Order: sequence, then C-alpha cells, then structure tokens
Amino acid sequence: MKSEYPSAEQVIDDLGDKVAQGLAIMVARTRADLALYRQTFPRWVADSTDRGLLSWCHDRAWAHAVAIFDLVREVSFVDRPPTRELYVGIRYRLRVKKHDIDGAIATFLTQGALDFLEQEPATLDGLEEVRLIAGYGWDPELREIGAAVISLRDGHNKVIWMHELDEPTGGVTGTTTPILPPTVPRPPRIERPGASEGEQRNDGAQDQ
Repeated sequence: MKSEYPSAEQVIDDLGDKVAQGLAIMVARTRADLALYRQTFPRWVADSTDRGLLSWCHDRAWAHAVAIFDLVREVSFVDRPPTRELYVGIRYRLRVKKHDIDGAIATFLTQGALDFLEQEPATLDGLEEVRLIAGYGWDPELREIGAAVISLRDGHNKVIWMHELDEPTGGVTGTTTPILPPTVPRPPRIERPGASEGEQRNDGAQDQ
C-alpha cells in the first residue's frame, strides 16, 4: 500500500497518445468483433456462458493489442498464458481485463495476481513500477462491451481511479468477412460423357 498515487492525467500523459489511443482502438476492434460474432452466430453467443464469452472477448482484445503495439518501440509483451502483460517503458505494467461499472475486476487470486494488484511503495525518484488494468466496461445484462477504460488500484478491492479513454474517430479499420460452413454438405457431381441431365447423379446419393 502507498499513500500517494499518480493521477489518471499523469499516467495518460506518461503513456503517450500512441499507447492511450492504441488501447482505445483495441477495445473498439474487440467490440466490433463481438458484434460480428453475435450477428453471424447468434445462437452460439446466446448459448455461451458469461465466463466463456468473456474469455472469447479477452482473446480478441489481446490479439488486437499484439497487432497494434507490435511495432511500437516502447511497448513489450509477456505472453505466457495465463499471464499476458504489456510493458510501457520501464515504469508501466498493464494487464487487460473487463471492468464492472464500479471498476471491479474478476481474477483468480493467485499470489502472482495479488502481487500485481498491489502497488509498490513510492521511491524518491518516482520510478517505481506502476501496475494498471486496461480494458473495457462490461454490461452484464446486455453482455456488451462499453467504453475503453484504464484503472489504477492498490489491492484487489481498492480502486484508486478508473479513466475512460477517448476512441479516435475511425479507430476501427478493416472488416472481417466470416467464411460460413454450408448448412448442408453438397457432394461432388460426377459428369458422364453422353449421359442426359436426368441420368447424371451425385456421388454418394442413394438410388430411389
């Protein structure tokens, strides 16, 4: 625990526009993925458990984060599931999670998670590691992704602040066209030279 924390404004300024906007774009693209998933496979989404759907969203968010920040020099990654983290410079360490309306997050309370959620004591030079949670608000009733947010906490249940990130206009670029499996498999058609159309048959079709 510590008595002084960096403000949201200070953190956003330190992260820089490239990182702050990248996190917001990550959320915008994940929201678009979920909308496409729901439109394409509504039954699958309806049948998903809350935990299963949130895991799907997390995987999409992480994939976008890697794509967005892969060539950003000041950002590095740790991708050893279940641990996935972003480092910005030498001071900021981030994990990606959904946030409830009050800033609460869900996590398995392993020792590693508890260590991450508790901030380091302040140092005289102000270079202590600052641990942040980036992600999005989550509506549990509608099961929809809300605004992009970033939060600072000191312990699992102590939220210091939660800040909503601006999503740049046009932040979601590119579209995904799903390749849907055919509803009924169509067997190959065998053409026999000289046979009339009525005599042609599909391979595997039963004679009537």
